[in-house]
Amino acid sequence: FYSIIYLLYQMFLKFLVFMSKKVSIYLNNIPVSDNAMLQSTFFERLFGLMFSKKPAGEKILVFKNAPWIHSFFCFFRFDAVFLDDNFCVTAYKSNIPPFLILKPVLNSAYTLELVNTSFDIKIGDKMYINEH
Repeated sequence: FYSIIYLLYQMFLKFLVFMSKKVSIYLNNIPVSDNAMLQSTFFERLFGLMFSKKPAGEKILVFKNAPWIHSFFCFFRFDAVFLDDNFCVTAYKSNIPPFLILKPVLNSAYTLELVNTSFDIKIGDKMYINEH
């Protein structure tokens, strides 16, 4: 019975990934990723990195209107970047452990979850999100 539920859940996650839009991310006008995924529906924002395996390469999820995040059922560490309406970095949290709720960043319009990224981010930097 549990294997059927797990199988259905995995199919649901694959459907969410299929429905997600790819976006490009620029840090101070320098392209840093073409494979970021825009999470715009309620379920995409709810699940985020939950129950996923740590990717071998870089993974970036972009959330609109998500001023707070959690790391429940995320079994690896990741970074979070909060952007205001002008795409300016207002908060940056690095190395977030599993099963944690972060305090909300009230002025954030976009939130990015970063896994295995190597670029240097500082508060005040400009990050642009370009939908394909």
